[in-house]
Amino acid sequence: MNNPSTTQAKDIMHKDVLSVYEGWSIQRLADFFMKHKISGAPVIASDHELVGVVSVSDIFHFENMDEEQKKTALQTCYRDVTNTEPNVVDLENWSKKAQYHCTVHQIMAPHVISVSESTSLSDIASLMLEQSIHRVFVTDEGCITGVVSTTNILQALANKESLSAA
Repeated sequence: MNNPSTTQAKDIMHKDVLSVYEGWSIQRLADFFMKHKISGAPVIASDHELVGVVSVSDIFHFENMDEEQKKTALQTCYRDVTNTEPNVVDLENWSKKAQYHCTVHQIMAPHVISVSESTSLSDIASLMLEQSIHRVFVTDEGCITGVVSTTNILQALANKESLSAA
């Protein structure tokens, strides 16, 4: 491997990027993350348009909301789908299992931070530190071609060190 300033995203990115749908329940998202042993994914709409990114941190944040905040989230979801207000009794019952009724759309970040395939490892690391994020998506002409995570960066640096020691 070259040094961090000449290594590019395409050299270290993981090419098989799993995505999730914005309409999935938060419980389905959590199950998906556990099944695939990942901690974040791009979010796509039903028409496959990229609409955001979601991570395990977003799930934890949701799970740590108090009952009133969960009711508000459910009320917003219900209103978005039906254009009406939910029955108070229904809202009360739904909030007890909010993770099954609230959607990925409600907890995702609507802004996807991405880099090009030619972005240097140093620039990726700087961007991740600046934005306090654990992954960036690699794009080519608006399409996601890979993902670079903190693990990819650490592996690249470890490989460089082992090659230097040899």
